[in-house]
Formats: sequence, C-alpha cells, structure tokens
Amino acid sequence: MTAHASGGRARWAALIGEFTHHLPYTIVGTFVAMGAVWWFANQYHDGATAEDLGTNAVSLFHLFHPLHVCLSAIATTSLAWRYRRNALLAIMIGALGSAIPCGLSDYVFPYVGGIVLGQPMHFHVCIVEHPQLFFSFLVLGILGGFWAEERLAQSHLFSHGAHIFVSSTASLLYLVSFGFTAWMADVRYLFPAFFVIVLAVWIPCCISDIVVPVSAAYGGPKDEGRARAAA
Repeated sequence: MTAHASGGRARWAALIGEFTHHLPYTIVGTFVAMGAVWWFANQYHDGATAEDLGTNAVSLFHLFHPLHVCLSAIATTSLAWRYRRNALLAIMIGALGSAIPCGLSDYVFPYVGGIVLGQPMHFHVCIVEHPQLFFSFLVLGILGGFWAEERLAQSHLFSHGAHIFVSSTASLLYLVSFGFTAWMADVRYLFPAFFVIVLAVWIPCCISDIVVPVSAAYGGPKDEGRARAAA
C-alpha cells in the first residue's frame, strides 16, 4: 500500500513537472504565432476590414486545425504505443486523446475567451461541420504515431514541439476567423488574447500529449519501471 501510494505521488509529481516544463514552450509558441499572424495580416491585407481578415483566416484555420489534430494523434499514439504494446489501446488513446483536447484547444477555449472579452464570437466546430476533414487527419496521425515510434528515436518529443506551435496558430486563427480581430488593432486586447491562447494551448496539449497516454497506458509497477527505464 505504501509503495502504491508512493508511486501515485511520484506520478502526480511527474505530471506537474511536465506541465511546468512545457509552459515556457507554450509561451514562446504563442509569441511566434501571434507575430506571424499579425505580420501576415499587415503585409498581405493592408487596409482590409475585420470581415476580410476573418474570411481569409478561415481558410488558414482549416489548414492548421487538421494539422493540429494529426500532430496530436502522432504524439499521443506514439507515447501510448511506447509504454504498452497494445494496438487497440493505442488507437483508442490516440483518437480520444487527440479529438477532445484539440476541440478544447481550437474551439472551446478561444470561443469562451472571446466571449469573456466581449467579442462577437461565432461557434464553429469542424468535427461536426467538416467531419471528413477532421477524421481523415486523425486516422493519418494515428498511423503516423505507430510508424514514428518504430522508426524515429524520441518521436513523441519532436511531434509535441511541432504540436505546440501548430496548436498556437490554430487557436489564434480561430479567434481571427470567428470574431476576435480587435487584438491586431487595439493594444488593450493584445495581452488578453495572448493569455487566452496560452491557456488554450498549454492545458489541452499537455493533457493530450502527456496526461492521457501516460495515465491510460500505465498498468502498474511493471509499466512504471518501463517508463523509468525509457526516460
């Protein structure tokens, strides 16, 4: 009982440590994404209205969101397959551990953040409105997770890093696409928008890439020992 409790505390400590460790990467990724979107908007859409910016951002969102789903599925499936060689379990973890957190990151957090900041947000959900786009990239990501874990060393670390940047960009493009363009013209909204994106990326992405696969794939002392050895 004591060993089990100690293992539980160690697991919680490791998860908290992972969240803390990934916060700086999320902050940097958000800075880069905001800078890139702002630069693109000013370079190619000088003088455009908020409606024009939103229309053009929608196309980019429908590029970055499926890519986000794919990278999330790669990272999640790869880590699950690494800890336990159960293909069905890895597929389930890859699917659920990507679809739900990506929805939170790309739809829910930006939408709620925009509403809280008084913006006229429109709630758009790709998994409902464009299921063929969403699920095709999800399947591609799951297959990629199996391949990457077998072929590439530390593949989950690479995919997680790419995941952070793509997630930041997707969440930001959702804000611009569906009602919140004020942060690009009014400095008062700059930090609030930054804060919304950091939360939208940090919490769901860490849940997707770390909490879900580790919690679901660990089955006891044997798996904990395997994780320590792999680390």
